[in-house]
Amino acid sequence: MKLIILSLIISISLHLLIFNDYELTQKQDEQQNNIKKQKQANVTFVKIKKKVELAKKEIIKKTEIKKTKPKSESKKTVIKKKTTTQKRSKKVTKKRAITKKVAKKFIKAPKKIKYDKKRVTKIPSKKKIEAVKNRTLEDFLSQKEPINKEILDDIQKLYGKEFETFTKVQKAYIKKNFNSFQVITQRVLSRLGYPRLAAELKISGSNVVEFIFHPNGNISDLRITNSSGYEIFDKYTIKLIQIAYKDYPRPKTSTKLIFNVRYTLY
Repeated sequence: MKLIILSLIISISLHLLIFNDYELTQKQDEQQNNIKKQKQANVTFVKIKKKVELAKKEIIKKTEIKKTKPKSESKKTVIKKKTTTQKRSKKVTKKRAITKKVAKKFIKAPKKIKYDKKRVTKIPSKKKIEAVKNRTLEDFLSQKEPINKEILDDIQKLYGKEFETFTKVQKAYIKKNFNSFQVITQRVLSRLGYPRLAAELKISGSNVVEFIFHPNGNISDLRITNSSGYEIFDKYTIKLIQIAYKDYPRPKTSTKLIFNVRYTLY
């Protein structure tokens, strides 16, 4: 029995010792963990403190450097600036007028504008009409007279004293174009051909035709003043003039035309 009791006591004491050791190890572990946590916290805090302290030191150094600059240099720069501004103010004495800038308003034009064009007929004034008349007179009078004296002789024979009653413009027109009247009529005659009866009878002759030629190109009072002696030629000349007058040069004023129409067989 004694042995049993001793063994129980020994076992109990061993258990107590083991339990105490376990508790001690747990406490030691907890203490070590706490110490580690405190160290980490202390380290982080120290690092932050170090950074803050470094930043403060840099700011203090910059402020000290600024303060340590000599006052003389700063004053000199200020004085120089003042002098330059004073000189500019002295040079610029005139005051400029203040002008307000007004914003331009842009108005959009319509896309397409259609205008109805109307023809306006301008009536020339009296001065312009007189100037035109004077120019036409100058043109006619400045024209050279025909050099051929035969033409002048034919005009005097055909017109006689009546030619002196004409105006200067009419005289100049007749002298210049007398030969062309005869040439144009003879050209039309050759185009139409010689009258058949006259060709069969083999007769020839000449007559004198007279009419008034107007500026618009019309003719009036067409007649034969001096007959050829053959009715065939007289009727044929009237037909010739009614065709040929369209090619005659037009006069500036209504003028009487008198010239010969000749019929000759070749």
